[in-house]
Amino acid sequence: MRKSLKKLGGLITCGILISNLLAGCGSSTSTETAATGATEEAAAVESAAGQASAETDAETTAAADTADAQNFEGVKLVYWSNWEATEPQGVVIAEAVKAFEEQTGATVDLQFKGRKGIKEGLIPALDADQQVDMFDGAQNKSNYGDRILCLEDLTAAADYEKDTNPVLMELSRSYYDDGKLYEIPYQMKANGYMYNKSLFEQAGITEAPDTWEKFLDTCQKLKDAGITPLTTDDAYAMQAFGMHLARLIGDEEVKKVVNEGTWDRPEVLETAQAFEDLASKGYFSSQVGSNVWPTGQNTELATGTVAMYCVGTYVVNETKNITGPDFKWGFFGYPELEDGINGLEAMVIGNQSFAITNKCENPEAAFALIEMLTRGEWDAKLSQESLAIPADVNNTSWPEQLMDAKPYMDNCTEIFATSGGLENNPDITPALKENLLKLYAGTCTAEEFVDNMLAASKG
Repeated sequence: MRKSLKKLGGLITCGILISNLLAGCGSSTSTETAATGATEEAAAVESAAGQASAETDAETTAAADTADAQNFEGVKLVYWSNWEATEPQGVVIAEAVKAFEEQTGATVDLQFKGRKGIKEGLIPALDADQQVDMFDGAQNKSNYGDRILCLEDLTAAADYEKDTNPVLMELSRSYYDDGKLYEIPYQMKANGYMYNKSLFEQAGITEAPDTWEKFLDTCQKLKDAGITPLTTDDAYAMQAFGMHLARLIGDEEVKKVVNEGTWDRPEVLETAQAFEDLASKGYFSSQVGSNVWPTGQNTELATGTVAMYCVGTYVVNETKNITGPDFKWGFFGYPELEDGINGLEAMVIGNQSFAITNKCENPEAAFALIEMLTRGEWDAKLSQESLAIPADVNNTSWPEQLMDAKPYMDNCTEIFATSGGLENNPDITPALKENLLKLYAGTCTAEEFVDNMLAASKG
């Protein structure tokens, strides 16, 4: 099974560029028309402007009205959601479902099961022939096997992919042996360094670093200004180390390290030495070695006592009750390394996703609801209310707190596995977290880290 997405090449890059152009302009007709002749240029421009405006308006409202043109009178859908009813996502989804019912005549039995309910209850329910037509939850639903439907025909019929990041669609396909689409991504997230722009400004830092040397310089400037540069905790200790190692050898090789126990690779030592250097220079929080999640994000980053935290964009929503509306969020992708095999085009990106089950008697209706939730008005509302990245590439109204992540998302042509592949072996995770926190706290050397992980891998 393909478990990660590798380089997609120039075709995907072009796809992203084309999507961005379409999102910004609405149509290329004006270029084609204007080229018909110099004498017709003024008329063509005027005509194209009106057409572009009309098309842009149509694109903006088309997704929200997708269900409007479809009649599903008498259709009943059972929808299990991994959100809680009181979460921002749950509130918006409930509103959207009501609108869908009003527009289509369908009836939707929306059940908020929460993460645990989906994880523990859905497969037994389906195996017991319980009617569940569609559900949402974490990306990669390959463990459901033939309990979920292939969505290739439905997406093709709706021309759905024209408004979706092509990299994320290919990522969704990469989870399945046949390379086909079984889930629709939404609630996007990007992982890198979330940082406090106000603290950067206090230290005289005007640009986020894009290379390791610039990152070190940023850390030093923050320290010189009396600001602690970095923190993490047990939940996210693997993020930075894994992405650093993946910069050197790629995420598939990182997976080999954790699964085969090849911690004596020179690149592992090089990565450990980089973090030993950060610790020795006093760049990490003094309490990093004992931080248990959510200490790092809540009591250090969100309160403004530490400048940077390697985590996902979802931290903005998780800490909003602490930071308040005036907190100035920034984001940058994991820095490039001089001897690395990849650069900023390779990122950890994830999402939630929708799927339709094999119990669904009307998959067209279920897909229409999915389309409504991931396009136009409702996608934009989900994004704003939950402070998440929109699924619809035409939705340019990103939450202000996440705007810095957009150019990195647009530039992404390779998606790393979680923590650059470092979380691929749960058996070694406890020892890895423990020794990484020691490394960051300066209580073990790079060499000791390698030795400890070799010992842990041997059992």
